[in-house]
Amino acid sequence: MKRSHWVPLFAVLAALSLLLSACGASSYPKTAAATPSPAMADSAAYGGYAEDAAADMGGFQMQSLAAEAPAEAPEPSAQVSDEALAGRKIVKHSYLSLETMEFERALAQISELVSGAGGYVESQSVDGRSLSYRGSYYERSASVTARVPAEKLDEVVAGVGGLCNIVSRSENMDDITDSYFDAQARLDSLRQQEASLLEILSKAEKLEDVVQLQTALSDVRYQIESLTAQLKRMDSQVTYSYLNMDLREVVEYQETAAKPKTFGEKLSAAATRAGNHLVASVQGLLLFVVEVGPLLILWAVIILAILLAVRAILRAAKKRRGKRAPKQLAAPAAQGSPAPENEKPQE
Repeated sequence: MKRSHWVPLFAVLAALSLLLSACGASSYPKTAAATPSPAMADSAAYGGYAEDAAADMGGFQMQSLAAEAPAEAPEPSAQVSDEALAGRKIVKHSYLSLETMEFERALAQISELVSGAGGYVESQSVDGRSLSYRGSYYERSASVTARVPAEKLDEVVAGVGGLCNIVSRSENMDDITDSYFDAQARLDSLRQQEASLLEILSKAEKLEDVVQLQTALSDVRYQIESLTAQLKRMDSQVTYSYLNMDLREVVEYQETAAKPKTFGEKLSAAATRAGNHLVASVQGLLLFVVEVGPLLILWAVIILAILLAVRAILRAAKKRRGKRAPKQLAAPAAQGSPAPENEKPQE
C-alpha cells in the first residue's frame, strides 16, 4: 500500500520535467529529433514504475479471485498453438508443379479461380509452341505467380488440383512478427517525436531555432513515411499469400499395331525410294554444275594457257638446240680433212 502512494508523485514530477524542457526550447539542438528527450525518458520510467505497481496490485487481485474460483480444465494444446499463430505476422509461400493436357484451358481456369477468390495474377510467362516448322510437336510450359488471400490459399490450391495434375507441392512460411512490431514501435516513437517537435515549434521565437526545428521535423516525417510504407508492404504480404505455379503441357501417346506389308508393297516402296534417290542425285549434280561450273571453267582456261605457254617454250628451246648441233659437227670435220694434192709440204 505504501508503494501505491508514490505513483501520483512520480507522475507529477514527470509532468513538471516535461514543462521545463518545453520552456527551454530556444536552445533546441538539431539532433534532438533522433533521440528522445530526458522528460520522455523519465515519464517512460515512471510509467513503467506505475505499470509495475498496477501489475502487482492486479496480480494480487487475480490471485485472490483465483483462490476463490474453482479450477477449470486446461484447453487443448492445439488451440493454444492456433491462437499463438493467429497473433503473429506470417507470410505464406506455396509452390505447385502442375501437368495438363489442355494447356490454354487450364491457364484460363486458373486465372478465373484466383480472381474468384479475391486474388490476382502478379506475373505470368508462357514458353513453347504447338507446331514447329518441321511438324514435330513441342510441349508448352507456363510460370504463374498469383497473390491469394491467406485465408483462401488452401481453397485455391484444392481448386487448382481439380483442374490439373499436381506433380509436387511445397509450402513455407516466413515469420516477420519481430520485424513488423519493431517497425511499429519505431513508428510510434517517431510520431511522439513529431508531436513534441510541433509543440516546441509553436513556441519558438528565434528564426534559427525555427529553421533547425523544421529540418528535424522533416527528417522525422521522412522516417515516418518510410516506416509507414514498410508496414503497408508487410501487411500486404501477410494478407495476400504467394502462390507460384509451374504448368507443363503433356501429351498422351497411343501405340497402334503396324500392319505387315506385302511383297508388292515393299517392292513399290523400294522403287519409290530408288526414284527419289535418282531424282535427288540428278538435282544435286545439276546444282553442283550450276554452282561450281563457272569456277571450273575459269580454272580450266588458266591451266590450258599455262600448258600452251610451257609447250611453246619447250619447242623454242628444242629449235635452238637443233640449229646449234650442225655447226658443232661441221667444225671437227674441217679440222680432220687431208690437204689438197697440189699443195706440197715445204722442205
